[in-house]
Amino acid sequence: MRDAGEARERADRYVFDIIPESAGPRRATTGGSVIHSVRNPGSQAFLAKEHAAGIVLSPARKLRASLGSDRITEYDAPVGCLVVNPAGVDSSLAWSETRTNLVVAIPPEDLSELALREFDLDNIELQPPAFGTVDPVALGIAQRISLELTGKATPNELYLDSLVTHFSVHLLRTYTSRMKQLPSPKGGLSAKNARRVQEYLREHFTEKVHVAELAAVAGISPNHFIVRFAKTFGMPPHRYLINLRLDMAEQLLSEGELTFAEIAYLAGFSDQSHLATTMKRYRGKTPTELRFSC
Repeated sequence: MRDAGEARERADRYVFDIIPESAGPRRATTGGSVIHSVRNPGSQAFLAKEHAAGIVLSPARKLRASLGSDRITEYDAPVGCLVVNPAGVDSSLAWSETRTNLVVAIPPEDLSELALREFDLDNIELQPPAFGTVDPVALGIAQRISLELTGKATPNELYLDSLVTHFSVHLLRTYTSRMKQLPSPKGGLSAKNARRVQEYLREHFTEKVHVAELAAVAGISPNHFIVRFAKTFGMPPHRYLINLRLDMAEQLLSEGELTFAEIAYLAGFSDQSHLATTMKRYRGKTPTELRFSC
């Protein structure tokens, strides 16, 4: 299994450098990187080192773009417009108005691994849609990623990892030339696999957990794992992980011996503020309210 730090370092060298840090919040996951990007009028040209997809979050007029050739196309980009830039293909873009996009960058080897695991397919080739194409499915995933990146709470890494996996599977299903469509899983995890995943999460819930490692524990592909986990436990993996962390935090709060900062650290939250925001959202009370109600 590829180390998460290695994936993050690789992503940093590409999309995080192409798009300035001032453009907006970004995160790297084991399957790729995501940025909520707000860019003032300007232009850029680059040779993609990773598969990159941009989803328009606010309408943009009179974009001037090229992809894989010197031919410039001018077009209007409505909300949900998707641009796919395969790795190794050069492109250019010029825009005269502020534009807001969600950008997803996926290393070619990661997309190939996913194609092999999910669809038993190798030698994939992305086929970008025509400029101006609106993709409602891509937009829905992009909006959820954007909300996670721009919210007040620290982004949930397992949730982002799941969304990047969903987005990558959508690209494979929709924009590749030799796709074998396999049936979606109908049932949940087997009792044995469910127990193994539960035990793994209980041992590692305070750490950074990724979809690929949970799928490996269950012995199935990542995208199928997400669906089957939700059918088995009635919630997605990231929500289950949050509940484990909050349960521990509540136990420590009831004991009354540690500071809020210490409890946040021990329960797997990034800081005291992250604990407070998450607890208020999912349990309806702040750590202070819970401690004094015990």
